[in-house]
Amino acid sequence: MTDDAHHARRAGVYFKLVLTTFFWGGTFVAARFAVHEAPPFHAAACRFGIAAVVLLALVARQARKRGEAFPLPRSLREVLTLSSLGLTGIFCYNAFFFSGLRLTGAANGSLIVAINPLLTAVLSAWWLRERVRLLQAIGLSVSLAGVGVIVSRGDIAVLRTLAFNRGDLLLLGAPLSWAAYSILGKRAMGTFSPLVATAYAALSGALLLIPAAVVEALGEAVPHRFSVLGWLAILQLALLGTVVGFVWWYEGVQALGASRAALFVNLVPVFGTLLAALLLGERLGWPQLWGGLLVIAGVCGGTVRPRMG
Repeated sequence: MTDDAHHARRAGVYFKLVLTTFFWGGTFVAARFAVHEAPPFHAAACRFGIAAVVLLALVARQARKRGEAFPLPRSLREVLTLSSLGLTGIFCYNAFFFSGLRLTGAANGSLIVAINPLLTAVLSAWWLRERVRLLQAIGLSVSLAGVGVIVSRGDIAVLRTLAFNRGDLLLLGAPLSWAAYSILGKRAMGTFSPLVATAYAALSGALLLIPAAVVEALGEAVPHRFSVLGWLAILQLALLGTVVGFVWWYEGVQALGASRAALFVNLVPVFGTLLAALLLGERLGWPQLWGGLLVIAGVCGGTVRPRMG
């Protein structure tokens, strides 16, 4: 491969990673539109029902191109491992994600969930007995301080009286669920490719979300139906935020390595807050700005490994 071709390919990877983080930032806005028309489990079940079908179709296409059989779990242990991904990364994450965004703004949501990569790194160190680096501990502290500024709205009285927005508190469960999903996913990746593991996670998560959506609907007086805008939001969440985002993300990880690709995740809260202001008319105050800067600074400082001389 010539230098020009190599640079063009690298530029294409960068472009896809930036666009992926744009899609992920847009999920906060899309979720706000969706939960205005339907309750959380209904919206989440629609999202991952669609995503699971498309991801499984991609797995089947990939297996056919390689002349292989469709990959199936071969033991109860593999079934439980894949199901645990659906429970943590799909069911629990989206229960907190959609429930929280029903009660708070998309900008707040994108800034709070931005602690995902650092929280995952720290919990991985604790759970997998890996050593916690000093920079990780400092970065987590700075990021959590930023989250504190956001959820308290910069008002010390909120901290004294614990009068937090319930949506902000619910959203804190999303990065915890994703951290558990990421740690469990390391075990699944030993047997399945990222695409296969994610397809089964989406399937098992959808199978958990659908009964929850049915129970949720029983408590509603009027059945919920999405408008055209609502369905566009669901399709953005399912196709761009989940399917395309996943495929392009792992292309970037394969081309650049996980640590370099992870730096692009810091663009998610930037796009999330900008899109919330542009499409939802949310006003960004000083608490969101200063808190967001602390979150991003903590994530950057805690996830970048220092080069050894």
